[in-house]
Amino acid sequence: MQRKSAQRAIQLLSKMGLVDRDFNLKNEEKTLTVPLIRSLQTMESELLQRELGAILGEDEFEPRMKSPTTLEDALSGKISLEALKDLPRSFDIVGDISILELAPQLGLYEKTIAQAILEVHSNVKAVFAKAGPVSGAERVRPLRHVAGEERTETVHREFGCVFRVDLSKVFFSPRLSTEHQRVARQVAEGERVVDMFAGVGPFSILIAKTVKNVNVDAIDSNPEAARLIQENARTNKVESNVHVHLGDARTVARQLDGRVTRAIMNHPSAAKEFVDAACDALQPSGGVVHYYTFGEGENSEARARSELEKALKSSGNSVGRLLGIRKVREVAPMKWQIGIDAQVIRAR
Repeated sequence: MQRKSAQRAIQLLSKMGLVDRDFNLKNEEKTLTVPLIRSLQTMESELLQRELGAILGEDEFEPRMKSPTTLEDALSGKISLEALKDLPRSFDIVGDISILELAPQLGLYEKTIAQAILEVHSNVKAVFAKAGPVSGAERVRPLRHVAGEERTETVHREFGCVFRVDLSKVFFSPRLSTEHQRVARQVAEGERVVDMFAGVGPFSILIAKTVKNVNVDAIDSNPEAARLIQENARTNKVESNVHVHLGDARTVARQLDGRVTRAIMNHPSAAKEFVDAACDALQPSGGVVHYYTFGEGENSEARARSELEKALKSSGNSVGRLLGIRKVREVAPMKWQIGIDAQVIRAR
């Protein structure tokens, strides 16, 4: 058919369900040739000739390249079958940055896997690999660039909140999104909450955005995290409810003596060292502590509970009522981040 009829032709053929989407159209200087999915009935041929001036015939078309929809599809034929079986079931995506953690036997294919992620996930613009554990007072994980754009700053969205994050300078885990929401849903109107290790503010800002008349003291010793909390609070229009403190969690929490109803202690490797300060921040009648630690093997939850009870006892405080205990996420084989919600009775 003539190219001047191209738009009308595609619309009509598509409406009739005749276009074969597995092949590319053939565009020439004055004509357009469209691959059809089947032979036409007489009435269909007459309609196309009458409406479009179409000429029916046989031709060869180039197959249309289909974008893979899964990582396995994208990697098929590019890595070994054994390697395909060892692919991680999931990987972290923060904003438009993907974070890879591959088994040692997949190291040879790291670049190939990263390129496949970019191909399958159009929203991902950069891929980094974990280059070590989270460490240091600022709780930053070293990363190594693998593919895509070479930047670590991005914008992450979670439950209606927007967070600017720089993964090379602050701690952030998208795997905690459900935990952020779970804790926020427990906060009642009018509470005062201290978020002792706030990072870029996922607990603090979600609470401030979803709970009426709440005040959150967000503490972090990392200057970059404190800067980003302030920026994120403004972005989410909760700056009047989120009070950012740059400093040591123990020192700042104790300055809040007797004014806090709830303390969030998301520092699994060191939270037990700050239990006394968290309790000092609670109002005289006590309050709720959301405590996080790491646990391994069998009975990990029971050992986590014992750890919290021991830390409370050593500071003269105690658990009034255990509200909940759970495995929040797996961080290594048979090792979990454990979360405990406890009603704490303050020492008199």
